[in-house]
Amino acid sequence: MTKRLTIVAYAVNGSGLGHLTRVVAILRWVRRLGRLAGIHPDIYILTSSEACGLALNEGFATFKIPSKTAIREAQIPKEDYLRLARQWVWHSLGLLKPDILLVDTFPGGSFGELLYALDITGAKVFVNRAMKTEFQENIQPLLSYYDRILVPQEVGTEQIAFPTQIMPKVRYLGPIMLRERVELRDKARASQRLGIPTGKLAVWITAGGGGDPTASIGLEKLVEKLKQNQELHLVIGAGPLYRGDPLRGLNITWVTDFNVSEDYLAIDFAFSAAGYNSFYELLHSGIPTAFFAQEKIADEQARRIQSAVAANCVLKLETNTQGLPDEESLTKVLAQLLDKSERERLSNAAKAFVSQNFAQEAGLETLATKLPKATLAQAQELGTPEFFHKINQYQLDLELAYEILPTLGSQEFLDADERQELFYQLFETSKLSAELTAKLYLLISQKLARP
Repeated sequence: MTKRLTIVAYAVNGSGLGHLTRVVAILRWVRRLGRLAGIHPDIYILTSSEACGLALNEGFATFKIPSKTAIREAQIPKEDYLRLARQWVWHSLGLLKPDILLVDTFPGGSFGELLYALDITGAKVFVNRAMKTEFQENIQPLLSYYDRILVPQEVGTEQIAFPTQIMPKVRYLGPIMLRERVELRDKARASQRLGIPTGKLAVWITAGGGGDPTASIGLEKLVEKLKQNQELHLVIGAGPLYRGDPLRGLNITWVTDFNVSEDYLAIDFAFSAAGYNSFYELLHSGIPTAFFAQEKIADEQARRIQSAVAANCVLKLETNTQGLPDEESLTKVLAQLLDKSERERLSNAAKAFVSQNFAQEAGLETLATKLPKATLAQAQELGTPEFFHKINQYQLDLELAYEILPTLGSQEFLDADERQELFYQLFETSKLSAELTAKLYLLISQKLARP
């Protein structure tokens, strides 16, 4: 019988999507690697994000409390909310009894709601993303409660330092993103999905998740300037948290979907806030981008832009005292991005700057708190991003794939590449649908295995 592991992730979000997106990116690989390692992860996400549909879109169940932003707008007394939220978190963890608790950015929660839950018996994993110095100093005393500390080290920044006694728990990784390069749609298909006419330059415009107070007016200013150029088709990524009026019209596509990064290869260049997700997804996809900084509680967007500008892989869009795009800077940056050779240079530099997605490694390190590293290494060797992309191309149910893999020969006699090749041949030589091929193969395998 397959062993089951209960995994609970806790992600707090207000005006952005960074915490929830990082957690979901890790959990995708926890689920994949776990199944390949012979266990069944039962995954629950506790969140305050107002965009928890992101998790549902990836096949995860979420249990939600209102964000502090929603509570403030609803004029609910803060003290009432804190009492309810703390009890909800404590009781949820007490009932679920997770084998692994995965927490992003705030090790004690954003208002102390996790402080009395850190004595649970399961393993505890903390994602310590880069944050302002004062926040990093404040969380240091809580790190001793965690069994594994994952550091998605940002490119071009100094390595986060930890006390000596904490260092054995620390794993330095790199940017963690929801999608791998191999999962991006090709330019033709992505352009069709986004409604980009042939012969137009596609421009991605976004203020991130959309919950920032200046998101609406900032997007309006960018669109007002850029729509004057009839060579451009504007794709406005409003974000699922956007609350303003939609901006529609000639040569404009309005997008609020989750996972729009899958269509980034349709984009010729971009203007974007420098939030964690937008920044790393755009650069990893090789999209020439001019970034502007939003003021956040813990996130250092200006520092993120500065590091990338120093590496000559992005352009900086200056903002005024209200945090809105500066018109003179916008004119200058647009002229640079209209230069094809400059776009090609920025694209190549961006892909080199963010060359790898570390979501798989983060998933492996999370599972390693409960499973042997050797078992996980074998699962990682077989379960590459390309392997799962092939399964998706075959339109094969993942559960059927997990059933087939153990029948393809022992790991003692066949290496991962050989097992992958056998798997691919099974579906690429069949004239039946992937589902029928898989079920027929499993039926024959079961009959042959009987004495």
